[in-house]
Amino acid sequence: MPAVAGLLWGMCWFWTGIAIGQEPPPAPSGFKQKVDLLLSGHVMGVIPQDKGLSVGGSTIPDTDVRGTIGAGIKFDVYPSFTRKILGAEIETFGLGGSVRSARTASGGGITQAQANLIAVSTMYNLMLRYPGDRLQPYVGVGAGSSTGFLYDVNIQSGNTGLSGSAADWTFAYQFLGGVRAFVTTKLFVFGEYKYYVAKYSWDSEGAVNAKIHLDFQTHLVSGGLGWSF
Repeated sequence: MPAVAGLLWGMCWFWTGIAIGQEPPPAPSGFKQKVDLLLSGHVMGVIPQDKGLSVGGSTIPDTDVRGTIGAGIKFDVYPSFTRKILGAEIETFGLGGSVRSARTASGGGITQAQANLIAVSTMYNLMLRYPGDRLQPYVGVGAGSSTGFLYDVNIQSGNTGLSGSAADWTFAYQFLGGVRAFVTTKLFVFGEYKYYVAKYSWDSEGAVNAKIHLDFQTHLVSGGLGWSF
């Protein structure tokens, strides 16, 4: 993760130097737009890392966290006082996945994990872009909240576990980078990469105050369409 963040921010400062050294595209005669507004939607592929599942403080070994697909919508604002280089973005997206580990028996009892996961997140991103006419590479960093829904759950470690379904709201953060390509003066397509982290915690059944923790870290690769107002 530090390597990913360093690469994105290195790209960020490179593009900033280029953008600051150039004048922004001229506005149409008689009109000076004070802000760029962009609305877009996208679908994403989810590539989680197997960072760990624990029950009551005991790690379940060889946990396999898998991703499926997701989708989201985002809204960007780039004001003229930043030369439309620095902006803000709000986005909401949902994604799916699963958590699996083999069933094992030991002196401490049965250990196993089977569950499906849906994560719904709202993120607030600080964005930096090169405001080109046709191509706009960009990077950003963001934070927000995520709700992790577990369903079809059968997680157990000894006498502590969880079944049925559960939900948890938690803090999330991400690093992102991508590029927009304008098909017309308003319509654009884009591709994007995110490194996303959320650490969920659900109440377990059985032992008092025991928690089930999932350190959910994932690579997200997405593409979509948008409109510039």
